[in-house]
Amino acid sequence: MNTTVIIGICVCIIICLLAMLAAVIAACRLREKKLLRRLQEMLEDAVAGTFSEGKLMDTGISELESAMWRFLNDSQLSSVQLAEQKQRIQSLISDISHQTVTPIANIKIYAELLGEQQEKWKAGDSSVKEDIAEEIEAVIDQVDKLDFLIGSLVKLSRLENGILELEPKRCCIREVLSAINRQFQPKAQQKGITLVIDDSGEEAEFDLKWTIEAVGNIVDNAIKYTPKGGTVSLHVVLYSMFLRLDVADTGIGIAEQEQASVFTRFYRSRKAAEQPGVGIGLYFAREVLRRERGYIKVSSEPDKGSVFSVFLYRG
Repeated sequence: MNTTVIIGICVCIIICLLAMLAAVIAACRLREKKLLRRLQEMLEDAVAGTFSEGKLMDTGISELESAMWRFLNDSQLSSVQLAEQKQRIQSLISDISHQTVTPIANIKIYAELLGEQQEKWKAGDSSVKEDIAEEIEAVIDQVDKLDFLIGSLVKLSRLENGILELEPKRCCIREVLSAINRQFQPKAQQKGITLVIDDSGEEAEFDLKWTIEAVGNIVDNAIKYTPKGGTVSLHVVLYSMFLRLDVADTGIGIAEQEQASVFTRFYRSRKAAEQPGVGIGLYFAREVLRRERGYIKVSSEPDKGSVFSVFLYRG
């Protein structure tokens, strides 16, 4: 093979290699442009609030795109969580503002009345002594209501925002029943109501402290809305996955159209308006049970009574 042929072959090989190199460079630049374009689209979607995982279900996604997607997705989740937390805070502020208006207004009225009575007292009118005592008692009553309301709202806010963490563990339901008996038997006797509580040694998974408070809210309502001579009873029923604790009363009952609303915040039926309360107890009980993988149901008939069924997860 002569020199000219060899040189020709070498030139052809070099040209082919250069062509291949040019093709690789072009492909890399095209991929780079495509990558930059997709990253730009991702950023634009994130800024516009339209970024979603569904737009990036490409099996050939690069590591850089994947990293960018994870960053933007995490950022979006953080933004959503921040917005939800902001909404909860705004809702809490609104609740506090709405619920404290009446007791604060009442305190101001009684304070003004006390001021007037004090002027009469200074003027030598001794007949106002009894009026002053009544108004002081009324102020104390409103302050107690305000204190209870703010305490309930703070506790509810801590639960909803995850500050108050429940720790469900295997517990005996007897501990709940005993605590309820100690707490509410005197109140029931004082009102002339019979409180009957099962003695059960069955177990389930729940946070003892907060489950006692949740069940206590239900029992407190039962005693509150049951007239003198009535009965409130706690009965345990066992299922394969749940332990059911029924709180039954012979009270005023709940209309069918209202039963779905009794577990919402600040809901109070017209029949319950005469009794003290703020409408948080049942909502709080439901939220506690939900965080323990349990739930609550109600069945009721007006003027005959109600049964609130608490379901505790057994595991």
